[in-house]
Amino acid sequence: MHDTCSVCGLRYLRNQGDTWLYWIVMDRIPLAIGLILVVFFGVSALTWQSGLLFFGGLAIPLVVTMPQRQGLAIAMNYLSRVYFPDPSDTLPPPWDASSENR
Repeated sequence: MHDTCSVCGLRYLRNQGDTWLYWIVMDRIPLAIGLILVVFFGVSALTWQSGLLFFGGLAIPLVVTMPQRQGLAIAMNYLSRVYFPDPSDTLPPPWDASSENR
């Protein structure tokens, strides 16, 4: 992941750990809900093969979609910085498409 935007200079993560709230909301809570539903409906692995298949069915989508989920967490962090600004945070000016050189 890049530290800053090459076009406008926006620093993506101003403070390390700023995305924890969004990461937990988008990652841990849905996983916990899924596990609670699995326990509620009584899904169990009867053999080690079905256990491996079940674990793979849960783990593979989590690993494959990790970059997208992390990007979404950074985007949500940016939106919170725009809508609830901190005076010490330096955000670039809003982008104007009409001022772009073509």
